[in-house]
Amino acid sequence: MAKGFSHIPGINYKETFTLVACLKSVRVILHHGAKHNWEIDQLDIKTTFLHGDLEEELYMEQPEGMTEPGKEDWV
Repeated sequence: MAKGFSHIPGINYKETFTLVACLKSVRVILHHGAKHNWEIDQLDIKTTFLHGDLEEELYMEQPEGMTEPGKEDWV
């Protein structure tokens, strides 16, 4: 989740939002893939951001309380 550290304790701290595929939808896609001899690839969602090519500058910061001494500039 992008910028999950921006949650406010007591208000939306435990809320998470993610896209989840319905099992029926996955079965339909796999059925059509097998029927039409499609090549189907799988990608681990946890590493999706690592596979993208960015043309923009990206600014990140560590969440409060998560910095380690000597690694304050690491993200």
